[in-house]
Amino acid sequence: MAGPKKWTEELIDARVKAGRGQGSGQTYSPWLNVQEFSSRGTQTRVPSHKLNRTIHTFSYLERALFLVTEFQTNFVDFNEQRPLDRGVTLGAAAKLGIRHPRYPRTNVPVVMTMDALVTTTDADGVLTFAAWDVKPQRRLQDERVLAKLSLHKAYCAQQGIPHYLFTENSVSPYVVRNIDWIRMALPKDGEQEVVPGLFTGHLDQFQDDLFTCRTRPTISHFCGQYDAAHKVDRGTGLRIFKLLLWQHRVDMDLNVQWLERQPIPRRGEVAPTPSLRKAA
Repeated sequence: MAGPKKWTEELIDARVKAGRGQGSGQTYSPWLNVQEFSSRGTQTRVPSHKLNRTIHTFSYLERALFLVTEFQTNFVDFNEQRPLDRGVTLGAAAKLGIRHPRYPRTNVPVVMTMDALVTTTDADGVLTFAAWDVKPQRRLQDERVLAKLSLHKAYCAQQGIPHYLFTENSVSPYVVRNIDWIRMALPKDGEQEVVPGLFTGHLDQFQDDLFTCRTRPTISHFCGQYDAAHKVDRGTGLRIFKLLLWQHRVDMDLNVQWLERQPIPRRGEVAPTPSLRKAA
């Protein structure tokens, strides 16, 4: 395991003073990041185009949770590795008769972290918060894992925040794959428009062509036709279509294996929004 070889109260205080686990949006700094700790899963740094910062995920499942939540139209914020007040978790451990985790080779109580605190808005535009822990289904048979989750649930109950579990059964892998596919079209930092109007005028033109098309070719075929009709580089139309999906100007059911092989959507069609199966 990388990072501090021995945790101390002084080290914890220094992290708090450095702003770890604090802030919101672009300024949020996770308590732990992928440079510091190893993981059994796949560690990644995921650029957030809505928060304008890098998200630190310690497994494929954590990355999937972020991708799906960020894609929601009511998404506001995502705080990964959110630290929990030790006073609350120690109190919950004593009340529940659970041994509170300690750092290895010390008697220092662990600063427990929630995998993600997600902020969204409800139908009235009011901010809502939800805490998420991410675990493979098989690990939910481990008594120690369940004990730690009990402390997290107790913390959330004390804070008045709903607590949910995210597992491999929480969302279709097709949805995650398609969101990944859509995100590939997003502008990179400093990217210049190779095709004039790619990120502006072409979006309107493509949408107009799409909704006035009298036939229903596949998305891939329609995008190829767009490239030829407007004399743009091959692949431009497909990238524009992805950008329209990202902006929710076009709706598609993402729970399909190959989105690009589906027939083009019609104006006014409303597809189901990718959602998470919530396990409390």
